[in-house]
Amino acid sequence: MVEKDLKKRTVFGMLWTATEKFGSMAMSFVSNLILARLLLPEDFGVIGMLQIFISITGAFMIGGFGDAIIQKKDASHTDFSTVFVWNMVLSIFFYVVLFISAPAIARFYEMSILCEVLRVYGLVLILVALSVVQNAILRKQLRFKVLAMRNLVASFCGLVVGIVMAFTGYGVWSLISSALINQIMNVILVWRISSWRPSIIFDKSSFKELFAFGGMMMLTSLIEKIYNNIQGLLIGKWYTANDLGYYTQAKKLEEVPTNTLSYIVTNVSFPVFSRLQDDNEKLLYALRKNLKAVTYLNFPLCILLIIIAKPLIEILYGAKWDLSVPYFQLLCLSGLLYTLNSLNGNVVKALGKGRLFFLINLIQRVVGLALMIVGIQYSVKGLLVAVVLASYINYFIYSLANSKLLGYGLWQQIKDVWLSLSLAIFAGLLIYILGRILPIHQYLVMIVQIVAYVGVYLFFSILLKLEGFSTYKDVVKQIIPR
Repeated sequence: MVEKDLKKRTVFGMLWTATEKFGSMAMSFVSNLILARLLLPEDFGVIGMLQIFISITGAFMIGGFGDAIIQKKDASHTDFSTVFVWNMVLSIFFYVVLFISAPAIARFYEMSILCEVLRVYGLVLILVALSVVQNAILRKQLRFKVLAMRNLVASFCGLVVGIVMAFTGYGVWSLISSALINQIMNVILVWRISSWRPSIIFDKSSFKELFAFGGMMMLTSLIEKIYNNIQGLLIGKWYTANDLGYYTQAKKLEEVPTNTLSYIVTNVSFPVFSRLQDDNEKLLYALRKNLKAVTYLNFPLCILLIIIAKPLIEILYGAKWDLSVPYFQLLCLSGLLYTLNSLNGNVVKALGKGRLFFLINLIQRVVGLALMIVGIQYSVKGLLVAVVLASYINYFIYSLANSKLLGYGLWQQIKDVWLSLSLAIFAGLLIYILGRILPIHQYLVMIVQIVAYVGVYLFFSILLKLEGFSTYKDVVKQIIPR
């Protein structure tokens, strides 16, 4: 009965997380679409240049102790309060560091406006620290419905403010204000939703116990943030703000399918996997089900987007963003394995293997950074080719780790997902050929390609009885019972 209840809560947790993510991404997408027409590539480039500094400092709060609270089975009020105090002290410390170093950062990029922008944008750190513990508690309790509603309301408020300010000519400040309002609303709502309130205590023994796992997660998150944002830093330094703007827009569009699916799976699977950490058989079963389900959606989405990239970007952003097309296609090629890496990493985390998780990520990012440094010598495309290669190397390393932990290595995983990948590629080749021979406008061709792709993929999914299709069919039955 407990197992059945966990399965049901997992399904509905993913549905609510999907509602949240797709809703907030849709609002962000609409906002980005409007802002891309109102603002210049340089405005987005300014934010891209600063994002690495906000992300790196934020990793110390978000990436470690929140996961430790979820992974620890018997986390107490003392644990929660200790983490809260730690996060608040860190956030204030890092904001002061950013405030003082802002002029040096502006000189590094040779853009004076960055100083003032960073000092305002940096307030996000303190706002994030105010909600980390409450978020972790709600995730640990699998209360994804309230989290979803909170995030949707906050995203909507940020969207409205950003668009209104862009229309009234505030330029880059419309992007900054949108982010701040989003975080302010997040804090207000999560404190209303969560009944937990912190005590001003810092227990050394609690901190030491949580740090054994959380410290490794924090360092891993730090490495991850540096790696993900160093792409923008390298482009901003080696090339122009325009180049960085094209890259930033391509990355935002690519994140709609890949990061959305990864967020849904990661947000729910980690607390669920953590509950199964003492039963490897059930954990392996849960991993395989998640792997098949998420790749059934992720593979076709990425391949379809690669094929329709040019007309899609022109429709959404305008012809002035055409230089983003090859960047977007390369990022989608990397995104094929994004969710696979997230799921495999969640298993290592759920089993409490903090040191192993950190070591795996350190090796992955060192290899990836070395490839990027080589690639950037040639062009922005060269850097993104390096990113693609690194993502496939990452998958090999993760699958090797789970081969040791659960007996579920590279070959076993390939056998579970190869049919979905093959079908996605087959459908992609068909619609690519269709697009080359149809004598109509490229925008109409794109619509025909999308409809044909979905039709072919679903038809053969049913014909071949793909497990991913069956999983979503069962989910629909749970939502709409007979």
